[in-house]
Amino acid sequence: MKSNLVVGAFVLAIAVGCILILNPLSADADKFSLAAEFPETPNSCTLYRAVPATVTGEEVRGIAGRFGLSGELSEKSREFRLVDTSKDPEEWLSVYAHSGAVAYHIPDRELPAEVTRQPDLPADAEAEEIARAFLAKTGMASPDARVVEIAVNQRHEVWSSGGDEPEASYDVTVAVRFGRSLDGLPVYGDEFAVILGDGGDVVGLVKTWREVEPEGSVAVRSPEEAYADLLASRTVGPSGSAAYDRVTIENISLGYWMEPRGVVQDTVRPVYAFSGTAVRDGASEPYVEYVSAERDALEDEA
Repeated sequence: MKSNLVVGAFVLAIAVGCILILNPLSADADKFSLAAEFPETPNSCTLYRAVPATVTGEEVRGIAGRFGLSGELSEKSREFRLVDTSKDPEEWLSVYAHSGAVAYHIPDRELPAEVTRQPDLPADAEAEEIARAFLAKTGMASPDARVVEIAVNQRHEVWSSGGDEPEASYDVTVAVRFGRSLDGLPVYGDEFAVILGDGGDVVGLVKTWREVEPEGSVAVRSPEEAYADLLASRTVGPSGSAAYDRVTIENISLGYWMEPRGVVQDTVRPVYAFSGTAVRDGASEPYVEYVSAERDALEDEA
């Protein structure tokens, strides 16, 4: 017995007597079907500046103290990490200089190598209460944060050799996830979650939550234009459509994009989120992709 941890068209623009070929549609465009209406969106929205994070070793030790941690501090690729080996099991704290993000983990409890019984996990209301109390205790609370989801975060499955289905499945942790809005629009890319394990104990936290300031405004493209970019695989990050057999877009929304914790970000720009259901090898799974919503000078001239 083994135990596994489940973790066809061209867009043309005429300018100064010449033809600019911006991009052909992706070969994957025929995989998409649209089951959502294009939303009404504003002609412009606020542009935000990300306030640069200032992270020093002394500040990291101060944050660690609020978590009750001490120990040797190291720094690599602008990630400060403190590991408290006096704890059993040991506990880790990372602070990222590029974003000011904080990550706290008890690895052996958050990602256990073996699970033989269903852990005692709190119900939603209790989980939120525990999470908020932990954020207040550690100074990690943010007044603009709201709970957006409480759900199983980690599941452990036990398989027999040659089996088609797991012999047992255990929900190991539950995550209380938080989100926020800017200018009335949702923010995508933020990471803010408290992870609870057996007995309702906090076994992890991640918070990538850049401070921002308004900095003028930016013109917004139509969702129809953004959908054409989605079909052409012109997305905020590398497009994942090649991995799927079919993709059905069921919701389109305008919001703001935040970069991952290890990336320097100067400006917070608007994006369209295209979400729905993707099918791969006969199995359905949630799908979401992000496309720039910012109208640039070339589009205005065209």
